[in-house]
Amino acid sequence: MIALVIDPGTSTGYSLIEVDDKGEWANIYHDDYLQIDTSSEYQGDHCIDLMNQLQEIIDENKVDKICVEDFFFTKRKATGCNVNSAFRTAIHILARNNDIPYHIINISAWKTYVAGRSNPTKEQKRKWGKSLANKFFIQEALWKRFKFKFPNHSISKNTGKPIAFRLDQVDVTGMAVYYCGIIEGVSRKNITRSTFIPENHLFKKEPKKTFKYK
Repeated sequence: MIALVIDPGTSTGYSLIEVDDKGEWANIYHDDYLQIDTSSEYQGDHCIDLMNQLQEIIDENKVDKICVEDFFFTKRKATGCNVNSAFRTAIHILARNNDIPYHIINISAWKTYVAGRSNPTKEQKRKWGKSLANKFFIQEALWKRFKFKFPNHSISKNTGKPIAFRLDQVDVTGMAVYYCGIIEGVSRKNITRSTFIPENHLFKKEPKKTFKYK
């Protein structure tokens, strides 16, 4: 069975998972991100571009199930709510147009499953800064608990050249782990990741969004 896990946004992270029919093992075999074309003045066009890109992935991988992160609305962070809601609705529609069942997972739940907590500690915030800590504490947990490692760069969808690592791939891998463990009932020790990890790119000045592995 093939599952597609999606973290929607103008930069949309996604993971592909092969799950044993008996639920005895699961392997995350690909993770990447999609850059959504937002040049149009119409939000509907942005959603169509997202749907078209995801449709290619669904067709190529013969996806059986889809998993998408829920969106948490808060008065303190209202920016982007319309975009995030629209993208999620587009994915729900895409799934049903393909007759694919989909799961919606809670943000706090998957983070707690992966890292043991839904937010970074005060020490982690001091170490990385509040904004980066929200991503890095998941990346650290994926390394320490599952030995899942990421490169220090991504590849630009426009130029094909190395750019700062898109942390969407970290979150969506965490979501994939939760999906395997909670939705499919696979034991933590039997969740693996076989994605290709390229050698780190040598930047003249290393981007700030780079997690230091120890």
